[in-house]
Amino acid sequence: MTLLQNSLLALLLFVLQPTFIIGVVLAILSKTRRFKYSRSKLRTTIYKENFEMKRFFTWGLVPGAVLSLLSIFIGMPVTIDWMIIYQIVTILFLGLGYRFIHPVFTFSASGLTVLLLNMFLTDASLFGQILDRWNSPIVSQSTMSYESVQIIYLFTVFILISTIGVLYKGNMNQFVPRFLKTKRGKLVARYRMTPLWLMPLAVVVPGDTFTALFDWWPVFSIGSQTYSILIIPVLLGFRYTVQAQLPSEAKQALLREFSVLSVFSIVLFALTFWIEEMSAAALLVLLVGGIYVMYRHRQRERKWAFKFGPDQDGLRVVAVRPNSPAERMSLEVGDVLVESNQMPLSTTENLTESLFNNRSYSKLKVKRLDGELVITETPIYEEDSHDLGLVTLEDINY
Repeated sequence: MTLLQNSLLALLLFVLQPTFIIGVVLAILSKTRRFKYSRSKLRTTIYKENFEMKRFFTWGLVPGAVLSLLSIFIGMPVTIDWMIIYQIVTILFLGLGYRFIHPVFTFSASGLTVLLLNMFLTDASLFGQILDRWNSPIVSQSTMSYESVQIIYLFTVFILISTIGVLYKGNMNQFVPRFLKTKRGKLVARYRMTPLWLMPLAVVVPGDTFTALFDWWPVFSIGSQTYSILIIPVLLGFRYTVQAQLPSEAKQALLREFSVLSVFSIVLFALTFWIEEMSAAALLVLLVGGIYVMYRHRQRERKWAFKFGPDQDGLRVVAVRPNSPAERMSLEVGDVLVESNQMPLSTTENLTESLFNNRSYSKLKVKRLDGELVITETPIYEEDSHDLGLVTLEDINY
């Protein structure tokens, strides 16, 4: 077979893996639901571009390439059994609404599952015999099981560190409000953050599993052991809701706590070189630590007051359309429009009337979330739409 044919077949094997298919479907559904919700509740599409798909395919390319090179040149073999279990665990975790499909959760859970299988499966069991045919070390009662778990743990720590960098640099400024009523009947806005992206990760797989299926699959040998290289699609995603903080503040708080978790995880990894059983405990700590970080975020949101509710001084901004007069005036979600063209604002009709009185220029008095009052203004051009390109809480019929 030619090199081109081999490459196309390898790519086909990559895209046919369940995590790749599921990830693409989730990204498409996320975009479709956003469009449908925006048209239903906001009567306009705030963000017309498909940023979900762009984020899905681009965010993980550089970290995936770097980690793949480390995996191959350092030598970090994983078993075919773990890869299968990882796919199963990811699918099961999707039942939680992809809150926990990041490797901090999926890699950790699948690694611990591999260890449990190693403890309870024997060569005599039916499943053990099947695994043995796949050249699996799971049924082997040897220290290699802890070494395998250690490698999964190292992968997870590397991916956690890369996630912190990606989220710190990545654009997460597309805020689409969702609405609910408080116990007192007041309408408030909240923002569901759903970053989801794909990391192509090249891993080293011991044994001749792939050459038995595809005789053209490239292999290499170290001593008497043969190895293959496979690219697996790793899904990275969270889901968290912001209603008592600015989205940027919530992200920074999560990044700080994940940074602490990553430093602690590195210390635990160093201990695994002296105590091999520590790799299993470290993986459990990483899993529980990730859950605790998300729990702390949820507690902050529950304890603090709603930040995006109605304001007695004016109209609360809950969405700003890109490339609009509102964006040129540096309006942000949470701002309160106090005056428009020197007209006090208490209803959306006041805002419409003020804009109708001066169709070529807009001057706003705005109260920021911290209480600061600012004046912002911009000319209105012919290519602008007939409004400022913003949505206020008072626009919503809930």
